[in-house]
Amino acid sequence: MSTSWLSFHAHSSFRKRTVPRIVLFTCLLSMLLTHAPLAQTIHKHDEAQQEDAIQELKERLRQVEEQHQRELSDLKDRLGLVEQQQSSLSDELAQRIRVGAYGAVIFESFQDRRTSYDGNLELLISGNIHDRIRVYSEIDLGLPDGTAEAEQAYVDLLLTQAFNVRAGVLLIPFGKFNLDHFDPRRDLTRPPSVARLVTPTTWGDLGIGVFGFVPLSENIKATYDIQVINGLTDKFLATPGNTPDFGLRSARTGLRPDNNGDKAVVGRGTLKFFDQYEFGFSGYRGEYKPGSSDQILGMAFDAEFRPRNISIWENFIFRSEFARFDIQGSTTPSSLWGYYVQLTYRFWPSAMNSTVLGRRFNNPTFALVGRYGYTKINTTASSTGSQIGEEFVIGFNYRPVEDYVFKAEYQFNHGQFLTVPSDGFLTSIAWIF
Repeated sequence: MSTSWLSFHAHSSFRKRTVPRIVLFTCLLSMLLTHAPLAQTIHKHDEAQQEDAIQELKERLRQVEEQHQRELSDLKDRLGLVEQQQSSLSDELAQRIRVGAYGAVIFESFQDRRTSYDGNLELLISGNIHDRIRVYSEIDLGLPDGTAEAEQAYVDLLLTQAFNVRAGVLLIPFGKFNLDHFDPRRDLTRPPSVARLVTPTTWGDLGIGVFGFVPLSENIKATYDIQVINGLTDKFLATPGNTPDFGLRSARTGLRPDNNGDKAVVGRGTLKFFDQYEFGFSGYRGEYKPGSSDQILGMAFDAEFRPRNISIWENFIFRSEFARFDIQGSTTPSSLWGYYVQLTYRFWPSAMNSTVLGRRFNNPTFALVGRYGYTKINTTASSTGSQIGEEFVIGFNYRPVEDYVFKAEYQFNHGQFLTVPSDGFLTSIAWIF
């Protein structure tokens, strides 16, 4: 075998091995070159889809945001309307309704018992439904007994100066003290015995009434107040051992329905001269027990003098009240009566203006007070046929303003028909706003 043949054969073998490889490489290269634009196209298509999805998502977010803003704006508008309505209602209520209160904290030290604190707190609500329709409520919040009750809760229809209509829980116009019983207005801590044991102060009842004011002349004025109410019951306690709540206090209805079906009539009229001297007369008549026509009959007189422009007397205030009840068909008791007289002297030394008691107060005052009271009950439960009670009170009070008062007093008590049978010291602070 010649060298040339071997060379040719080797070359041929090389070509036989190399050509397929070249062809394969060429094909692969061709495929790569062919598929690269396709891959780029696919990649660009995916990017476009992603961009479209992002844009769609952004559009949805924008729509959600716009919807949220619309809802938020609508909510703000509604909230503003509600606030405006509430503000309008609050302004209207503030103009139509007034809320106040009065109260007292009392310290007692009597010889037959331990010292104790007592007191009361009462809520006052008044308002106008109309210029000629007004409402008023006095709610005893139940201190210290824990039982709240309405002492007054009525509505007035104001027709004329001389004739008006009142209905609801009415404060009974029997004697002046029952109508003007507020602690801050009194010069002494405890009510007079006749206003608690004979007239059952504080006395209120369900009913309807009429009232009015009649100017008889420039210096003489008259008022009247007449009511038809459920009236007193037969639950009075008037036997020994029932202190301190005997008399007619337990005969009050407690705002329960009438026990006898007959209505009681009660009223008070006054005459006032020169706005200084006032005289009042009260009357009561009504059945009090079931199945009987027996009645309780009552009458009362009251007077108050506030002299003015008389140098000696202008600082004095004189008050007095007499009350009596007769009970038909009863011997325990058959009648109750009593009275009190009270003299108050108000003063203020100018030297006190620069002290802590007078500084920065407009019209502070001191007061010296003296009161005598007498009560009597006629009853067969007593061996003597009656029980009596006497009280004498001397007191002092200080008012930095008219609606706040500090009181201190000593009571001398004698007899059986008394709220407190022993002597003792009392002090209290009372206020109203």
